[in-house]
Amino acid sequence: MVYDPTHGLLDSPRRSEQVELMNGAAAFLEGVRERGYFVVLVTNQPGISKGTLSYTDLDSVHGRLAELLAPQCWDDVRFCPHHPEFGSGCECRKPKPGMLLDAAAEHGIDLGQSWMVGDGLVDVQAGRAAGCRTVLVTRLKVSVIEAFFETEGAEPHVVAKDLLEALQAIDGSFRFKKHLE
Repeated sequence: MVYDPTHGLLDSPRRSEQVELMNGAAAFLEGVRERGYFVVLVTNQPGISKGTLSYTDLDSVHGRLAELLAPQCWDDVRFCPHHPEFGSGCECRKPKPGMLLDAAAEHGIDLGQSWMVGDGLVDVQAGRAAGCRTVLVTRLKVSVIEAFFETEGAEPHVVAKDLLEALQAIDGSFRFKKHLE
């Protein structure tokens, strides 16, 4: 996430030079690949419908991300270009599970044996709606999150402080501090 002075909010990177990896991202991807998982990146990109992000710029952002993660990367990338304020009733925008369901259908992925790992409640909601197990990567306690956001339907199976803990959850060696199911 980067600060967007146009809106005064944190937003997805719109230029390749804004891309920074989350700590442990490459090691996390290497770990899930070693465990035999097919990796699908799913991302909301409302800047396309807002006119603040072009498809060319998004390709550049994804290219930079792939470059930083090399040789570990994803097997497929899905993005939703819609924004709810612009009248889109799409099924792909997280928290809806459309991107996950489409990827599963195309690649023969068993969503019941899959993990949705993300840093936002919409990631958890999309994963749960698709039938995945979910990991919320955050340093906030769930009780703090609940004070600011509606969490019904967004309770993660696991809360991990970083991607290393997320990987430990996936392989079953994580000592759950907060297990919500």
